[in-house]
Amino acid sequence: MSDQVTLEMMLSCRENRVAVQQSLISSYRLPVISFCMNTAGPVKTSPLIRRAFRSGIRRLEGSLLAQGIKILSKQVLFNMTGPEAFIVADSDSLTLKRITCDIEDRDTLGRLFDLDVIDTDGRKIGRNETGRPERLCLLCSNSAKICSSRRLHTVEDLFRRTEEIIMQTVPSEEADLVASTAVKSLLYEVCVTPKPGLVDRANSGAHKDMDIFTFMGSAAVLNPYFRKAYLCGLEAKDPCACFEELRKEGLEAEKTMFLETGGVNTHKGAVFTMGIVCAAAGMCASEDNISQEGILKACADVSRGIVKRDLECLDGKDCRTKGQILFVKHGITGIRGEMEGGLPSVETGLKVLDGLLSAGIPLEKAALNALLAIMTRLEDTSLIARGGLEKAREIRDYADYLLSGEVVEKEKLEEMDRKFIEQNLSPGGAADLLAVCFFLHFMKEFNNG
Repeated sequence: MSDQVTLEMMLSCRENRVAVQQSLISSYRLPVISFCMNTAGPVKTSPLIRRAFRSGIRRLEGSLLAQGIKILSKQVLFNMTGPEAFIVADSDSLTLKRITCDIEDRDTLGRLFDLDVIDTDGRKIGRNETGRPERLCLLCSNSAKICSSRRLHTVEDLFRRTEEIIMQTVPSEEADLVASTAVKSLLYEVCVTPKPGLVDRANSGAHKDMDIFTFMGSAAVLNPYFRKAYLCGLEAKDPCACFEELRKEGLEAEKTMFLETGGVNTHKGAVFTMGIVCAAAGMCASEDNISQEGILKACADVSRGIVKRDLECLDGKDCRTKGQILFVKHGITGIRGEMEGGLPSVETGLKVLDGLLSAGIPLEKAALNALLAIMTRLEDTSLIARGGLEKAREIRDYADYLLSGEVVEKEKLEEMDRKFIEQNLSPGGAADLLAVCFFLHFMKEFNNG
């Protein structure tokens, strides 16, 4: 098979590993943590193995930072011979070895991690130097070294056990991470100030029935839903079936939201958009391809046909929501069309957000400009329902005008906010998509180890 490695490839990999270790020690004069996976057999990499490896990277970085140890260098390689990482941390070798042993001994997933600490003289620090016992076999209670040297277990049994361990641990960890990132994104969105007509730290915008605290409470209770959405996408065999399952979970999440807010609609739109985005992330994770582009494409796959199913069947008498009324009257597909098209407005906003952050612009200012960029592209049904089509087009043109110059200053946005409040205008759809931009921005690190 093409994904199997040979003995020559593994020997070459070890030589390269030593060369990288020596180079880092020479550059930093500090120990190096060298991380790879313990996997039996000739197949050393797969989507599942890489996902487990990334979990190990997150555990290692979190442990170092929790001890106040600064990470000076991180190199991550995804080779056919297996994923590898080389980390230089500002600490002594014994402290680092104790940390890595804690990670290896934490649970069964840690048993799959091979975390070596190479001292500045090139010597590998042994577990016994920290008072730790030898590592145990994956399949029995014997020493791993004894089982390996005597070949007491088949490669097939060891590899099957490896996959079982990963599946018992990694999806749940990923779901927790994705859900917390989704909630974080909603919280970042509401805190960005000043947002025209929207709830933020300064005021409630055109929304008299809610404030920033209403939003924060609402976002917090949606964490379990986003977790379920991710797992729904991860386990999905068919995108359409995934959408129908997600819709059921979303209706329950709305009830939870309304219970928290006392009936105020803070995040109904976000339940739809962010729920699908989390499910799309799960679909991408199953193939180990959680990228911004991959998630946007998966959003289109999950929601394919939704405009036809939800809107094209309406005759005017069936309309219950503002979005349905706008479709029947004007053919505006709203967030359904946006989602089915792969979120083009998010793509526009994300380009501005990532670009400005890369240029050193502070996050809040970059996010405000991203919001304006979304407003230039999106047919925002929230805005249209409040102000009409002509006013919505006027606002889109003005947002485009503001973005034609330099980075938009706070004073311009405060003036825009005052006018929106006076006219009872709120680009709520654009706000939901700004949260998605935050989510995709934060998730960039997910695939990087």
